[in-house]
Amino acid sequence: MEIDVKSHYYNYYNVKGRYTTSEPQKAGWVEKYESVEDRIEGNNSNKDSEVYKAYVKLEDIYYDLGVANRAKYSSYEELQNAIAQKYSSAEYSKYSSAERNAMYQNELSMSAFGYCGNMNDPRLNGAVYAETDSEKKSYNRQCVNNQINNIFTNNGISQNLFGNSSVTFIINPYTYQLTVEGNADKSIMSQMETLLNENGNSKELFFHILNSIGSTNIDKNVLAKYRAASMLREYTNLDIRNFTQTKDGLIDGDGNNILDVFKKSIKESSKVPSEFKGAAYDIFEEYIKQITSTDVNSIDDMYLNIGFENGQLKDMSNSNIIKTGFNATF
Repeated sequence: MEIDVKSHYYNYYNVKGRYTTSEPQKAGWVEKYESVEDRIEGNNSNKDSEVYKAYVKLEDIYYDLGVANRAKYSSYEELQNAIAQKYSSAEYSKYSSAERNAMYQNELSMSAFGYCGNMNDPRLNGAVYAETDSEKKSYNRQCVNNQINNIFTNNGISQNLFGNSSVTFIINPYTYQLTVEGNADKSIMSQMETLLNENGNSKELFFHILNSIGSTNIDKNVLAKYRAASMLREYTNLDIRNFTQTKDGLIDGDGNNILDVFKKSIKESSKVPSEFKGAAYDIFEEYIKQITSTDVNSIDDMYLNIGFENGQLKDMSNSNIIKTGFNATF
């Protein structure tokens, strides 16, 4: 189902506490449902779903209203009051309070921020049923299989060339470097490795495997260690393995505590809007407290692996987490 999507997120009234961009950017739901063919996308969403069709309908209903409201009302407060009066009027008395609130929220959001998505809106003519977790995982796996096969086929690795060989993709949680092991021709495995380490493919495949496993099925300390390392690399470009565990926490070679290093970097970072910097630090601090409450060296690294055979990914029958040490001296 393809449409000419107009919705773009923007903080038109500079509402405090809402993310502000220098120019309109794709609304979250639009990005979520974009099709990917020539690289791996870890989490793909189905345009045949009821939820997508509901977003499309809400776009049809509210987009022009939003444009008109922005031209008419000069402040967010004025906009709020006008829309609240509209849905409190006798014209909408046939709707329940929840339904009127949904329409109010959708028109307000489209007018102030360029998108909307309250699925309780009565203009959708009935309940909107989300896909089950099983349906989502099945669709996503089909998409990732197709993406991997497209990458290989577009670079000369046909299924005939690969034959009945079976390989395993293993991904490092710190660098997302992917290695290929198995009984295929070594030159083919080397080419696969190169292709899957390009364009963010290995990182997206890592997230796909993690989603397939389900975070609740992974030891909480293993997951916290991975997430702490991931946040540190994202916002400081530092490797958590270069910090030493002491009675005062994780310390680098210059005696700096990892929490102080992260706080300084997050404060200066342009990757996180100012209103979310405090929350980002709090999350990181909780992960560090959790993993340093024990011997960090005893917590397994979350190397993930998945099989690939006959053009299909195969979840491993053994553990999807390769148990290794922290690879640092404490």
